Amino acid sequence: MTKRVYLAVDLGADSGRVMAAVFDGGKITLEEMARFRTGGVLLPDGWHWDLLRIYSDIRAGIAKAVAEHGSAVVSVSVDTWGVDYGLLDARARLLGLPYMYRDARTDGMIDAVSAVLPSRELYARTGIQPMFFNTIYQLFAETRGGGGAATAAARIAFVPDLLTHWLGGEPSVERTIASTSGLLKAGKAEWDLELADKLGIPRGILGPISEPCTVAGTLRGEDGGATQIKVVRCGSHDTASAVAGVPSVAKNPLFLSSGTWSLLGRELDGPLVTDATAAAKFSNEQGLFGTTRFLKNVAGMWLLQECKRNWELDGEKLEYESIVNKAAGTTTDSFVDPDAPEFSRPCDMPAALSAWLAKTGQTVPSGRAGLTRVIFESLALKYRVLLRRMKEWMPDFPDTLHVVGGGSRNALLNQMTADASGLRVLAGPSEATALGNVVAQMIACGDLASLAEGRALIRGSFEIGEFTPRDTAVWDGKAARFEKLCGDQ
Repeated sequence: MTKRVYLAVDLGADSGRVMAAVFDGGKITLEEMARFRTGGVLLPDGWHWDLLRIYSDIRAGIAKAVAEHGSAVVSVSVDTWGVDYGLLDARARLLGLPYMYRDARTDGMIDAVSAVLPSRELYARTGIQPMFFNTIYQLFAETRGGGGAATAAARIAFVPDLLTHWLGGEPSVERTIASTSGLLKAGKAEWDLELADKLGIPRGILGPISEPCTVAGTLRGEDGGATQIKVVRCGSHDTASAVAGVPSVAKNPLFLSSGTWSLLGRELDGPLVTDATAAAKFSNEQGLFGTTRFLKNVAGMWLLQECKRNWELDGEKLEYESIVNKAAGTTTDSFVDPDAPEFSRPCDMPAALSAWLAKTGQTVPSGRAGLTRVIFESLALKYRVLLRRMKEWMPDFPDTLHVVGGGSRNALLNQMTADASGLRVLAGPSEATALGNVVAQMIACGDLASLAEGRALIRGSFEIGEFTPRDTAVWDGKAARFEKLCGDQ
């Protein structure tokens, strides 16, 4: 078979990449065409994504792939973080750079929206937990008092929708990214227009929903002309693509997409919206082929990323592998709640973690290794608490947890997760998001028939690590202290 190449543009909150997936008819191999930062810029009105630079870096990666693989390049698709959006005029022109989800304009918006519509009712309608950065709170902040660009806009385009359009796709809103907004009806590709009306969000900006695994158009060349390369809508929320890239044999796998955020949950056939899931703060985001990503957001590697950023302020360059290895050689009896509000925004994270430990009467580690160990053990214990809660709601609860994303390379945390949870952990692939993106492209282009077939292709193409539980009794004791310290999880 002549090789076929699919380009996955995979953007996270910290970095982005353009990956070329080369399919030889039997296996996929991945080649990195470009890797770049995806940070923002502080303007007078707040933090925005530097989307023009990001787009330029994407185009450079695509150009390199075409130079290396020529006519073998079949298609390209974009996935990104959730919730953030641009607003377009009637000619699909961007009305200002998208805000970053950690911008402070949403401060107080959960309470403000709750005064109009109680959070429990909002969850019952959308299946999405209130989190300060959700699109619904961003739009509410923007439209309060009848002002803001939203009142002049013709449509909303989430970040991957916008990039897909710039690359040559027809303007639309893809289903999985729309489901992160808190404005879609639970489990349906349908805006809750009554909800938008209640909050003063212009219903006119909420355009038609497009399905993943569909062709959006053809790639616009650098000179503005069309090429033969298809622009495809994947599961454009990166977690949707990550879950599509979970190499599970069984249906409805447990997953942990481990990166800046830890997205812990299970793929289900439909939403699970109850008083118990509301109280435990689980969300129901939408996936490929009408599936539900039932999950909880946990702070994840954000804590270590912010520590690393602060540790490097004196000019020292640190490698994650070295940080992890040093943490493996130490111990701790101290824990933090990874989702404590003190850790939610950019800050002096080592100082914030130390202050939280001191406030709760715990020993503050003296070095970087000890603080890293505190982060890892706290994450593993948080996963344990959430998994055991999920088990109460699911009589067919699996005995295996799939860890994908960059965190799947962290053998220390993977073993801690197995030990703390009592589950077998299958780790990898680390590029599951890019692979899920590619699977959607292959389905759209007729090269795969189903998601199950795509997952089988991933299993046959990449090595998966296995971690079995050990020392579980030790973790039982840790868990009791963790839950006492952190309260209601």
